[in-house]
Amino acid sequence: MKIHIDKNLCTGCEICVNHCPDVFMMWGMYMKADFDVAHPEKYQKAVRETAGMCPKQAISID
Repeated sequence: MKIHIDKNLCTGCEICVNHCPDVFMMWGMYMKADFDVAHPEKYQKAVRETAGMCPKQAISID
């Protein structure tokens, strides 16, 4: 599972970090626009929920 965050859309509201910190905290620390999720089977549901919660729809998943 690969996550893409559009840095032009992201407002830094941290909804993603608050909802799924095991995945999105790492993004916040390194600010990579594209990154792979370690253990995708464990986080798949939470990552998809989190992407749907983004107010700017800045998160996409492959």
